[in-house]
Amino acid sequence: MNKYHISFPIGEQKLDVKKYVIVFMRVFLLLITIGLGSVFGNNSYAQKLNIDVNEVSITDFFEEIQKNSEYVFFYKDDVLDTSYTVSLKAEDATIESVLTQAFKALPLSYAVKGRQIVVKRKEAVATAMKVTKQGVLVSGLVTSESDGMPLMGATVMEKGTTNGTTTDFDGNYSIAVSSEDAVLVITFMGFVKQEITVGDQTEINVVLKEDFSQLDDVVVVGYGTQKKEDVTGAVSEVKSEDIVRTASTTTAGALAGKVQGVTIRAKDARPGRGASVEIRNMGNPLFVIDGVAYGGQTGNDWVQSSNVSGNDIFNSLNMEDIESITILKDASAAVYGMRAANGVVLVTTKKGSKNKDARVNVNGYYGWQNLTRFPDLANAAQYTRGLVEAAQNEGRDPNEVFTPEELAKWQAGTEPGYQGYDYYDLTMRKNIPQYHINANVTGGTERVSYYMSVANTTQEALIEDFKYGRTNLQVNLESNVTENFSLGTQISAREEKTEDVGLPGGDGYFAAILGMFSNIPTVGPYANDNPEYINHTRDYSRNPALFKRDIAGYKDNLTRNANVNLYAKYKFDFGLNVKGTASYNYTNGKFDGFQYRYDVYTYRGDDVYERTGGVDGGWRYQTEREVLARFYQLQFDYSKDFGDHSIAVVAAYERSDYEKDYLSVGTNPSNDYLPLLEYDKMNSFSDWWDYEARVGYIGKVNYNYKKKYLVELLGRYDGSYLYPPGHRYGFFPGASLGWKVSEEPFFEKLTGVINSFKFRTSVGQTGMEQGIGMFDYLPGYTWNSGGAVLDGTYVTGMQPRGLPVTNLSWVKNTNANIGIDVAMFDSKLTATTDVFWIRRTGIPGQRYDVLLPSEVGYSLPNENLGKNGYNGVEGILTYKDFVGDLSYSVSGNFTFSRFRNIESYKPRFGNSYDEYRNSAENRYGGIWWGYQVVGRFESQEEIDNYGINNDGQNNTTQLPGDFIYKDVNGDGVINYLDERPIGYPTGWSPMMSFGGNINLNFKGFDLNVDFSGGAMQSWFQDYELRNAFHAGGNSPAYLLTDRWHRADPYDPNSEWIPGKYPAIRNGNSGPNARNSDFWLHNVRFLRIRNLEVGYTIPTTFTEKINIQKVRVYLSGSNLVSFDNVKDYQIDPEIEARAAVVYPTQRTILAGFNLTF
Repeated sequence: MNKYHISFPIGEQKLDVKKYVIVFMRVFLLLITIGLGSVFGNNSYAQKLNIDVNEVSITDFFEEIQKNSEYVFFYKDDVLDTSYTVSLKAEDATIESVLTQAFKALPLSYAVKGRQIVVKRKEAVATAMKVTKQGVLVSGLVTSESDGMPLMGATVMEKGTTNGTTTDFDGNYSIAVSSEDAVLVITFMGFVKQEITVGDQTEINVVLKEDFSQLDDVVVVGYGTQKKEDVTGAVSEVKSEDIVRTASTTTAGALAGKVQGVTIRAKDARPGRGASVEIRNMGNPLFVIDGVAYGGQTGNDWVQSSNVSGNDIFNSLNMEDIESITILKDASAAVYGMRAANGVVLVTTKKGSKNKDARVNVNGYYGWQNLTRFPDLANAAQYTRGLVEAAQNEGRDPNEVFTPEELAKWQAGTEPGYQGYDYYDLTMRKNIPQYHINANVTGGTERVSYYMSVANTTQEALIEDFKYGRTNLQVNLESNVTENFSLGTQISAREEKTEDVGLPGGDGYFAAILGMFSNIPTVGPYANDNPEYINHTRDYSRNPALFKRDIAGYKDNLTRNANVNLYAKYKFDFGLNVKGTASYNYTNGKFDGFQYRYDVYTYRGDDVYERTGGVDGGWRYQTEREVLARFYQLQFDYSKDFGDHSIAVVAAYERSDYEKDYLSVGTNPSNDYLPLLEYDKMNSFSDWWDYEARVGYIGKVNYNYKKKYLVELLGRYDGSYLYPPGHRYGFFPGASLGWKVSEEPFFEKLTGVINSFKFRTSVGQTGMEQGIGMFDYLPGYTWNSGGAVLDGTYVTGMQPRGLPVTNLSWVKNTNANIGIDVAMFDSKLTATTDVFWIRRTGIPGQRYDVLLPSEVGYSLPNENLGKNGYNGVEGILTYKDFVGDLSYSVSGNFTFSRFRNIESYKPRFGNSYDEYRNSAENRYGGIWWGYQVVGRFESQEEIDNYGINNDGQNNTTQLPGDFIYKDVNGDGVINYLDERPIGYPTGWSPMMSFGGNINLNFKGFDLNVDFSGGAMQSWFQDYELRNAFHAGGNSPAYLLTDRWHRADPYDPNSEWIPGKYPAIRNGNSGPNARNSDFWLHNVRFLRIRNLEVGYTIPTTFTEKINIQKVRVYLSGSNLVSFDNVKDYQIDPEIEARAAVVYPTQRTILAGFNLTF
């Protein structure tokens, strides 16, 4: 295979990135090693102290500490007053807690630096004590309204001056103010500021209310952070505490129902399979994890073309390592350019905090899984009766199927040989374990912060010998080399393994679940019920007796990933910050499959077992893929405040490249005992390599006038290897405006009720790589395309690959958004609503009005021709408050987004009906067409007298209970001309989705409930769930029991008894098999995703065993679903028509959270 190397030149030379990265990594590792020495060295000074003194002088107190530790005190002579005394008793306490208590009543402060302790006077208090005698001395207590607890460290300032103090350990303060007209301003992070006029008061106790507005919160956005109140785009954020309180094995599962504009759907719930994430129903988003991009809408992305999608990487993160998840839904995503058309998911992992003692957290749970729903399979009595009825209904002799005597034995089910088998119970297990454990440590010294975590997740499947396991490692370090220069690294590693049984076909889960339908209940898994002999069942390759690794073999997927992000930051004194990042990501994936030989038997009587099938030749298959991804970024940030104006500027350059190798080998080994490939018996071999590269230039400007008029301008100039010269680069701009209406003078009268009101609008453009493959702009040939025998020798053929794609570029995605953010009633009630319009132009298509001769062998290449889009609205409403010891929050959100085809290239139609039926112009996409059922035939007499040809055969195939279709065009014949739109798309995400959560906390108890739902989606009941005895197998019980049938299946003239379903026919036959609104179900559901009850043990007990916090909890996921498809016993979120997918599980967990 030819190897193409594509590079983006910088000036006249190519940048030798590898050389500089090696040098950088060496210097970086040296400095980080020094920093780590500082971390662990400083930890050695964090000694625990035992001290017991009573009315000793302050100097004697210091000497007592120095005598029993390595700490040394430093202070000026005029700092200490000889009258200062200390009384204190402490056991196993930190130096900080000892000094805080000792200085509680003294005007002293301290700073601990390693072994050194510097003691100073409290400047604010000292200043306050020097006021004139005309001043007023005020003291008091500052507490929290929610729980009445004192607030240590609250700031108490005299308004308009620099005179102030802070509350002590018990929440007390004392301040001397200038006069009775002075105003005290009391502030504390997370609480509403209070202002109180002193007047004639000398004691002022202050109760602060919690600030529910969170406007001062900092939100991670593209290439930086912003205060929440200054965000002008459609941006949503989920914090760590809201993620980890859902005991999901995947990250997407923890997001379900929490964010407006985001749809989470579990289409297949097998262990390790994450739910899909869609922003405004647009498709696969771009995932940016700690600044590095994965996934996106393109099928050419490195991770997707390596069988690992960005969604899979996101779902493989350890949730305890995530600090926040931010969703960019509008023009705010434009800074990510060509892969951000479907929105962006930003993930930020946790970091340590400087000057914090090491804190260890251990979290774990153990749970039990069971299915939520799965169709009840027909038992032997129902199955045999259905076969007899089908024969009668189809005009065959039912006695040829079973005689009345035989049928009676199957109905009784008591005689040997007539008792039947339940393939659901033979395949699915109950109360299967799922467990998780995580330990992390975080903290820091004056110069170094750290976060280190390790986690393991194991989930067994309900099918025996199927299993998933994952281990995650995360290390985040940052070291301040100097005051302005810092280095950091984010290191992550992951190992995932799925273990399947070596069943035929590519998907063991599918084979096992299909086997429950394809094997019939009258034939057991073992011949003559003897477990020594696997029975030759109807579908013996899916016989559950084979679902064991020691019998059928194995199929294992092992993925190992290591990622290292290295960065260096320098802060200039004039407001400029420079950050350089280099990322190295290595993924190795290995598939190892071995299908063993096995035999199946038929019992012939007299203890004779005859081999009548099986696998004669073993099968061995291995694939190995390696992906090396490199990412480099240089970013400049500048911010400046001048008067009423604030400005922030970001400029960045990025380059990414990906190198991929893939190798696969298949053999037929000579035995099943040695796990060797035996290359001399090789029957298949594949090997490929490719290289990809992208580059981007990013710019963003934020402007703020008087903190109420907000402007953001951004853009990205992107280049991709996919496009030909002249079409390789694209510019993607964006702009947004914000207006804090509540800051205007005319709004002042409303601020008592409406605390905050912000209007936002934005428009931006992103790109999509679509409709083009690697090197499509180059001419060439396709090898191994057919062949011919010439002179007795087979000659491999090749053909032109088609015309080069030279006139195709980006699909342009334009996103317009209008939104409002409102906070009311002391910010207890908050609401956000957005309306959006999305238009995509340049959808790839072909000019089919230009015809090429068929002898050419190919068609015209794609060009940017089509147009489509989405319209929608989303919103969220949240209320937070407390009543006494009870604090609570209730939140609900919704999203509506619908796809619309707008324009295609010169559509052609054969006639007016063809245009009506098949035109996509200016129509909603995915509409389901079919027949409308308007009634049922009640009797044979009604069928004979019915004037419309309902079945296309003059109603000769109709039976009582069959559907009557609407003759829409009135021509007396039911055919394709009578089809009309009958439902929404199938297999798509719901056009309407909604969710919410309820959180309660009361005296250590907590209750968390998450729910989500959807509407405006369809599910088509098909295959095994619609056709009785589909493909010769079994059926759901409801299809064979709740049906129109004769009272006596052997008497064609017996009375008809009504039921929900038509009379049974064998397979997909009869007039009822047409696609109609009887089989199409417009699904609506609301599901309790997670319900968790926890209790935090009081610290008065836990501190005795040196544990800061102990929380225990019980959690249940997928406990109940309220929907309109429960009668069909399928999960409302599946997309498969036959429900032959691994179903959703209901999980009950018991867990704990420990903090040391």
